[in-house]
Amino acid sequence: SSELLSIMNNEWLIGFLHPPPVSLDMKPPILQPTEIPTSSSSQHFNLNFTITNLPYSHDIAQPGTTKHQQNKRSIEYALNQIFRNSSIKSYFSECQVLAFRYVSNSNHTGVDSLCNFSPLARRVDRVAIYEEFLRMTQNGTRLLNFTLDRQSVLVDGYSSSRDDDVMKNYGLPFWAIILICLAVLLILITCLMCCFLVTICRRKKEGDYQVQRHRLGYYLPHLDLRKFP
Repeated sequence: SSELLSIMNNEWLIGFLHPPPVSLDMKPPILQPTEIPTSSSSQHFNLNFTITNLPYSHDIAQPGTTKHQQNKRSIEYALNQIFRNSSIKSYFSECQVLAFRYVSNSNHTGVDSLCNFSPLARRVDRVAIYEEFLRMTQNGTRLLNFTLDRQSVLVDGYSSSRDDDVMKNYGLPFWAIILICLAVLLILITCLMCCFLVTICRRKKEGDYQVQRHRLGYYLPHLDLRKFP
């Protein structure tokens, strides 16, 4: 037993003094990159309009009231119906009513809504949505059972009537345009008359020189105006 114990101690000592070689060719494990799911966000367009046959009240502006919820569902249904039957239905997602507001100097109800469209719809902008909304609502006057104020329709702040007003404000009146045209015409006529008079004077001087030359019978180079431009 003593011999066996001596042999075991020797093997342990050899293993401690001479450990097995460690392979340096071991490669660290390759960590696969985590795939992050990408989500495409929709294009949001603010659609504002005024309903003339829906009287404004305090209840309709409160989100928790029955009147608010009923009108909200009805208007959202109407908006979704017209856009889902429009020429841009392939890009349309949905419309949501955000709030009802009081319209000053009237008893009408203003509607603020948000309509979502596909981000791939590059040809769909606020002008296209505005024109399509007018086309589907009888020129912006009727949304199913609701009657609308044509001048109140806005898509992200755009309205064709607003652009017309800007052009009227910055455009020149008709009489001013006529005066400008007459002034330009007068300037052109004056320039033509000046050119004509200069030509007549040059020809007259050349004629006088020819007469003097014939009378004197010799050439006077310093009087020859034909050499000068």
